Amino acid sequence: MKNKFIVLEGIDGCGKGTQIKKIHNFIFELDKRNEIFTTREPTYGKYGKQVREILKKDKCPLKNSELLLKLYTKDRKEHLEIIEKIMSRKTGDINHFVLCDRYYHSTYAYQQTQGISFDRIHEMQKNFLKPDITFIIDLNPELAYSRMSDGRTSKEKFEKLEFMEELRKNFLKLKNKLNENIHIIDGSKSKSEVFEQIIKVLKENSIFL
Repeated sequence: MKNKFIVLEGIDGCGKGTQIKKIHNFIFELDKRNEIFTTREPTYGKYGKQVREILKKDKCPLKNSELLLKLYTKDRKEHLEIIEKIMSRKTGDINHFVLCDRYYHSTYAYQQTQGISFDRIHEMQKNFLKPDITFIIDLNPELAYSRMSDGRTSKEKFEKLEFMEELRKNFLKLKNKLNENIHIIDGSKSKSEVFEQIIKVLKENSIFL
């Protein structure tokens, strides 16, 4: 039996949601006994809803940095109560996987870009459960911005090109700043090619064994 915690990260428009679905289906097809919990942050819990309201209402990406740091952290604590229960399950030869669209890596990247120091963020995030593997899907912000513009009439708080350019840099720095199993994936490829990159790394890291 194996329980694995897999996280996908990256700037808005990088394609995380699409790849989460593909990974979910791949794991299920490997063995239909596999139990897969697919989730995301911010959640739709008490604190996650407050975050979502701020993201919709605020126009300036630098506003409410301290408030967002606190809300994301509180939301994550509640979220982990569910995730840790799944990760601790022992049910014979059934495997449990948690797939998470955004986790504390986003807090490091976004709130640093908002002006909060890495050390301050780290002090609040360092004791949270570490993923078995994290993928940062890297994409040129101009391309991501273009993808988000298709069929949309408005942008959220952090969907500003200048902010996204700095955000990308902060995401990429996490591979060296955090002592974790983090992999950078080229998000400029086709959806199927990005998926192939991810599966290759998952297999190399024995996630399915």
